[in-house]
Amino acid sequence: MPYIAGLDNDSRPILVLNACNLPDPEKINYDLILAYILTRLDEFVENDYVLIFFSSPAHYRPAWMWLMRAYRALDRKYKKNLKALYVVHLTRTYRIIFDLANRITSPKFARKLHYFSMLQELYGVIRLSSQFIPKEVIDYDTRLPPMMPSLAGRSRSLSWSPSSYSASKRKAAPPSVPPLPSLAFGLTLENLARRDNIQEADQSTYIPSVVRHIVNHLETRGLDTEGLFRKSPATEELSRAKAELNRGELIDLARYDINVAASLLKVFLKELPQPLVTAKFCSEIGRLPDPETCSTDIFERVRNALVDEYKGKPYQRNLLMYLLRFLDKVVQNADKNLMTAHNLAVVFTPALIHDGNSSTDVPATQEEAMATAAVYLQRMSEGTTLIRYLIMNQSRFFPLSNENTI
Repeated sequence: MPYIAGLDNDSRPILVLNACNLPDPEKINYDLILAYILTRLDEFVENDYVLIFFSSPAHYRPAWMWLMRAYRALDRKYKKNLKALYVVHLTRTYRIIFDLANRITSPKFARKLHYFSMLQELYGVIRLSSQFIPKEVIDYDTRLPPMMPSLAGRSRSLSWSPSSYSASKRKAAPPSVPPLPSLAFGLTLENLARRDNIQEADQSTYIPSVVRHIVNHLETRGLDTEGLFRKSPATEELSRAKAELNRGELIDLARYDINVAASLLKVFLKELPQPLVTAKFCSEIGRLPDPETCSTDIFERVRNALVDEYKGKPYQRNLLMYLLRFLDKVVQNADKNLMTAHNLAVVFTPALIHDGNSSTDVPATQEEAMATAAVYLQRMSEGTTLIRYLIMNQSRFFPLSNENTI
């Protein structure tokens, strides 16, 4: 299953996928695996990323029909910001079919695809610690015949090792300048409140200024935009707008595509050091029935849980309330933007419910990989239902009057 393996030389997240962890298709529904992979990718597609696929050894191979279905599921939002796909140890037959499919269906995507027959070649283009490579892959690589001298020479000239990389950096790189501290993204709500000079008396109503700025723009210009929050903007535009906000600039979001502002809101929530809705809270609520049919008893249970969860957390409570009220306005315009409460819950759940810092542990076995996937999918499934329920009932959980509010 996919996991993060650090950053590449351009500070883009490296995602790793291992064929050796694919389970027996007779025992596990591969559509479930595809759903998990797409859900994990949803966390990264707003920005540039690279993907490494170790295709061998593989104890099981998915059926070709499933591969074609999976390829079609990778729509533009997944491919656009994928800057490179490195496939290692792909067999000749699979490579011919991959090449043919890409050249026919997506020539542009084919240019992002790179094949490596050995780990040594991969090291020539990307830094990857051995801790992120499964032992099965390393063992498989060591059993391969040596590369031809010409290829080996080329790989040696490109190959990376910690010492050679450090040495080349010392010779070629200019003195590093530490980045300026962020003034908007990746900060705790408490730090943002201090930056906004919030006094203790105003804590009960505080919303980060950057969030107000983004939401006000979306309310003014974006509520009738079809597919709001689903479509990804141009990477360059999103990066530029985020950098400007991080410098403390009150930028004119009207200069950007509306999807930039929509993505900025999701990125802000995703980069909060502590998630706005914790996985623990989601697990305690458990699996809710269809939000359309939830009983009064369920409403009271969720409401009481919200009271306990956000007691002593005014900033988190305020932001959740503010966000849900805004998302309800988006739903009220669903006849134009096509974003129902369910659709919004699908795109916002990965941003709202996360671990703060994604795990970089490499699954040691198929069982461990599937267990991780199962836990994550269960969290996203329960979380999506919970977020949908909160959007649909935001006025009951957070009434405009101060009576009976959490």
